[in-house]
Amino acid sequence: MRTKMIAGNLLAVLVVGLVSFFVVSAQLEAALLGDLDRAVARDQVLFDQTWRLWGLELAEQAEQQAREDASTDIFSALDESDRRARAFARATRIHDWFGRQNRGNRGAAEIVVVVDDDGRVIARSQDRNRMHGDDLRGVLGGLAGVLARGGTSVDVWEFASGQEKVLQTAIAAIVDPATGRPMGALVVGYDVSNGMAARAGALLGRDVAFVRGQTLYSASFEGDAVDQLRSALFGEEHRARTEAALGEAGTASDPFRVEIGGSEYVALTAPLSSAASARVASVVLANRTQQAERGSSVRTILVMTAVGAAIVIVFCFLLASSFLKPIEEMEEGVLAVINGRTDLRLDIESAELGGLAYRINQLLNVFTGTPEADADGRISSPPAAWSDGGPAPAQVPGAPRVPAEAAAAAGEVEDEALAAELAAEPEDAYYDRIFEEYVAAKQAMGENVANITKDKFVMRLQANEKSLIKKHDCRMVRFQVQTKGTQVNLRPVVIR
Repeated sequence: MRTKMIAGNLLAVLVVGLVSFFVVSAQLEAALLGDLDRAVARDQVLFDQTWRLWGLELAEQAEQQAREDASTDIFSALDESDRRARAFARATRIHDWFGRQNRGNRGAAEIVVVVDDDGRVIARSQDRNRMHGDDLRGVLGGLAGVLARGGTSVDVWEFASGQEKVLQTAIAAIVDPATGRPMGALVVGYDVSNGMAARAGALLGRDVAFVRGQTLYSASFEGDAVDQLRSALFGEEHRARTEAALGEAGTASDPFRVEIGGSEYVALTAPLSSAASARVASVVLANRTQQAERGSSVRTILVMTAVGAAIVIVFCFLLASSFLKPIEEMEEGVLAVINGRTDLRLDIESAELGGLAYRINQLLNVFTGTPEADADGRISSPPAAWSDGGPAPAQVPGAPRVPAEAAAAAGEVEDEALAAELAAEPEDAYYDRIFEEYVAAKQAMGENVANITKDKFVMRLQANEKSLIKKHDCRMVRFQVQTKGTQVNLRPVVIR
């Protein structure tokens, strides 16, 4: 029984817990991952808008510096040497200004260049002589338009300076205040570095990388993850997508999956906006594994299922024991009575099974011929005879009913004088007298008393005395023989 109770309840808890886990887990995973492909596409659009905004911000700052008098004064120099000196000093000051202005954002600029109206370099920051006379119209497609019409332009510059770099570049015209015509231009370039990729990734909540030619130029990843991303983008499976984004038409790819650093990512490549002078693509990546782990809270269901299973095991064990222990005691008690201990009665302290034990005791009294007292202390004999297993006298149809052998009709007596008199009577004399009076009264009623023996009469009388003493918490209980109609009763007298 104990095993069945535990197994049944445990099975119910496990079934409910595990089914809930798998259903909720499946639904949560579908909700978290189902829209990730579309989310990456939206994030790529958001990155493109962010990239354009950064370019416009850089162009606005470059235009602000180009309008200052210190910039226009470069072209009022009397000779070439003076103009170069002024251009170098101005480029260096602008380079420092960008470093201070964008310290918490972009950082310092990679290069600041001043060019004349032919697009040739007058001077650059950090090095007065380097690049002097270089024509930048061939490497910056937007420069010619700015020199012709004024205003600003944003481009991407593949800058060769010992090692090739990719620069987000702003071009701003330096305009003659008198004529309004461009005299030259200011060119400011920022490296599309790992830091820029990391900053873009932080804004999007994704990872970002930049691809140039056949190389992964920069990324928000670190360490081995960079090599794994490079292998994935230029590997056989995804090379076509990368090359399409870098091609002349500049086609964005569909979302695809790559393994990086032990995690699965959804990636999308697209051509970089405002990059007329260079073939550069951006890659936006969303971590599917990390996204799925956000649903790990569903594992709490498994933990609670395990806790519930443990509680069920303990509770069912205790509950089953509370039922089984008294049942086992009743089984052993009944078996003892069957084996000859006819005086044994069940003493079960159980709210659930105490009533059943009481009824079993009553049944044993009937079968063994033992008189018992009711709630008022009245003693009644069972239907069976008081003889050693002999049958009770038969009832004659229509004749008066034979009363129980020891039924008290009036309840207990609280009489101090009578109690003192009975208490003073010696025990042996008392039992002899009460037996004789009881038999005589029975005979007077015309009943057969041959089956009433003194030993059993006294034994059962003593048993009921003990019961009443315990009930009334008194010193002694003795009985009086009372005849009422055709019934002979034993009336208990309480002795304090």
